[in-house]
Amino acid sequence: MIIDTQQIQKILPQAYPFVMIDSVTDYEKGKSLTAIKNLTANEWPITGYLGGQQQFPENLLIEAAAQAALILYHVTKVKEGETPLFFLRKVNAEFKHPVYVGDQLALNVQAGKIMKTAGYAEVSVDVDKKNVAEIGVFFGIGDRKNKKTPPFGRHNFLRS
Repeated sequence: MIIDTQQIQKILPQAYPFVMIDSVTDYEKGKSLTAIKNLTANEWPITGYLGGQQQFPENLLIEAAAQAALILYHVTKVKEGETPLFFLRKVNAEFKHPVYVGDQLALNVQAGKIMKTAGYAEVSVDVDKKNVAEIGVFFGIGDRKNKKTPPFGRHNFLRS
């Protein structure tokens, strides 16, 4: 059940170099997904040094987590030929350790609720099986054909 870079680029609305997922190594529709991101020195956002090492920005860890959650939504709900609009609604993030060039991130997504127009997922980010971040991702789904976006109010899945 591997999803490669070319397939990921067809799923996500972002284009290179903003795609933050290199591959998906495993997934179970509606339940979980494991994505990989390799941090290399030629990544465009890596510019600063912390303690002599090039650090990857935390806000881009959030972007990677959101993209991994959207891939899980895609393999769970999207039918062939559909191209939904994705909206990031809310993020809860806890960063435990910085990540650096040379690290391989494993983004382990657990579905909270995945519905037709919205979803929630918990993403655990690990480096060498050590947890470096916990990120909760709330997202909305719109209809690209009708240019219909979901309402910005609270959804039922937030109350359960």
